[in-house]
Amino acid sequence: MLEDTISLTAHSGDESIGQETLRRLASVQRYNDWLYEEIRAYIGQHVLEVGCGIGNMTAYFVDRELCMALDLLPESLEQVASKFPDHPNLRLVHGDIADPALLLRLDGYTFDTVACLNVLEHVKADDRALRHMYRFLRPGGHLLLFVPAGQYLYGSLDEGLHHWRRYEREPLRTLVEAQGFEILRLAYMNLAGIPGWWLNSRVLKRRLLPRRMLRLFNTLAPLFIWTERSLQRLGPLPFGQSLLCIARKPTVSSQSSGLPESQ
Repeated sequence: MLEDTISLTAHSGDESIGQETLRRLASVQRYNDWLYEEIRAYIGQHVLEVGCGIGNMTAYFVDRELCMALDLLPESLEQVASKFPDHPNLRLVHGDIADPALLLRLDGYTFDTVACLNVLEHVKADDRALRHMYRFLRPGGHLLLFVPAGQYLYGSLDEGLHHWRRYEREPLRTLVEAQGFEILRLAYMNLAGIPGWWLNSRVLKRRLLPRRMLRLFNTLAPLFIWTERSLQRLGPLPFGQSLLCIARKPTVSSQSSGLPESQ
């Protein structure tokens, strides 16, 4: 299940913060379900999950014909392997989406879906990472991108997680379109998460989200989700804790109409 690996350098610093954060986020099941519901209609049968972590979202992809889970940390892949035994359709790959060598290692693989959920902010060369995702997609395939929003929220939690940045809507649009994608949806999500992130990251300077606050969020999530969806009927949200981008690699006919190709 684990593909041949090459030696890659992980982010500097203490990776245990990221691992513990993923373990804590696994408990926020209703939040994960919400994200899945927002992207479900665009998930095909051949999925590349970029930055699978410990498998919190992999669980939603392992029923597909092929789920290739990519991560920079071998210990994360080991946990995914232990979570999903007896899944011959699951391939685990140790690598960096921004590393050009990955294109050669996975030569011959193409996907109808690339999911990159709360990962792109960890990649310094995010433009190159998106170009590589474009290369892996078949024409007409979908990119499912979910990133933290609002640079004003950047604080100790982001630093502890090795976030290079948080994103704003229009710069993200420009970044994604510059790699050749057609954007189908670009929207802020999770208004309710803003106060907790601001308090813990900017005011209290914590480096981990408190378990008690996550449990409370999970309990109240149905109310938050209902409220947000009701607001979205009135128009796009002006801000949120995260940004969801659903984009498509153009088909051959739309590429010939003048859309940029990946370099």
